Amino acid sequence: MAVITPSLLFEVTTLVDEMSLKIILRVESPDTFDSYVGQLKALKIDRAIQIQQQALERDRKR
Repeated sequence: MAVITPSLLFEVTTLVDEMSLKIILRVESPDTFDSYVGQLKALKIDRAIQIQQQALERDRKR
């Protein structure tokens, strides 16, 4: 069974928090969103979402 490591969760949460604030406070332009998504994908966010989805589906089958 695949798991999401705490360090990955920390990195993703940190990036999301920082970029959200930067965009809201207009430190970063919303035009940088594609770059932000690229950073998330580099952290293997797609795999993390897949693991979470599989865990949710297993839980719902109980």
